[in-house]
Amino acid sequence: MNEFSTYNDSVVYWKQYQKFFPTEMQVNDSNLPIEEWMTWNNAHIHLDRMPVLHSRLKIIFIHGAGGNGRLLAPYARMLQKYGYEVVAPDLPPYGLSHTNSVKALEYQLWIDILTELIDRELKRDGKPIILLGTSIGGMLAYHVAAQSKQVKGLIATTFVDTSHAEFRDQLAPNKLISRLGKLLLDKFPRLLDSLQISVNHVSRMQLITNNSEMTNLIMKDAHAAGTKIPLRLLRTFLNMKPVIKPENFDVCPVLLVHPELDPMTPYRFSRPFFDNIKSKKECVILRGAGHFPIEQPGLEQMNAAVLSFLKRLC
Repeated sequence: MNEFSTYNDSVVYWKQYQKFFPTEMQVNDSNLPIEEWMTWNNAHIHLDRMPVLHSRLKIIFIHGAGGNGRLLAPYARMLQKYGYEVVAPDLPPYGLSHTNSVKALEYQLWIDILTELIDRELKRDGKPIILLGTSIGGMLAYHVAAQSKQVKGLIATTFVDTSHAEFRDQLAPNKLISRLGKLLLDKFPRLLDSLQISVNHVSRMQLITNNSEMTNLIMKDAHAAGTKIPLRLLRTFLNMKPVIKPENFDVCPVLLVHPELDPMTPYRFSRPFFDNIKSKKECVILRGAGHFPIEQPGLEQMNAAVLSFLKRLC
């Protein structure tokens, strides 16, 4: 695989996901995203762009710990069909993105990359930016909005604040890994930070969808849940605290579209953080949908809620 591979030509695993989505959301050879690269501070970031010339808003779509930008393409396709431009980055080491040094990979780097992407997109055409984060990408979107302060709206499927031990317990395979694992990571960073481990081994990735076939595909995807991450990235993710507490967050309006049947990050873990957000906010519970929402009527509810939110921001 060369340094700048592409989903459209060489890495085609993502095509297996399309059958789980309604026909109108599926991505195929007739509606492929435009692939671009952003290089910044020794990081090479792959971008999927779903362009819309006269879009009044631009959505930056942020994946979670078991995904990548192309995995989210069907949702981006839906937004594009309704007139909204979407940019979906792969956050290194996920997808096709990479860095020159594993030692540089930490959670703050993700926040900085996305902040830089916002700045570049605003300079590109001035279209107002909306952040849309799925899974842990929801809280990541919050951190980015708090740092950038240049976004017009924030949409998330979950808000899981990993600064709380009980929330870390929920994400980890068991309490031993959650409690003892974090203790060791914090105590021996020089020894452990550069070690790499599959995200499947440090999270409940078997709960990423409520469809066993799709879950297996994601877990075996070398560019998604099969990715190996340095323990430094995991340690800094678990220790991240919001720079703006939710009760002081008034950067932009917030929409939470939380799956009803989400065993990975149940609504009770997102609710305390969401309830404390100061900004104008709305929550829609997606009936019958799992952590990765592909089920009806939740999928249709999500599309309607997101489109309604975007329309109010135009």
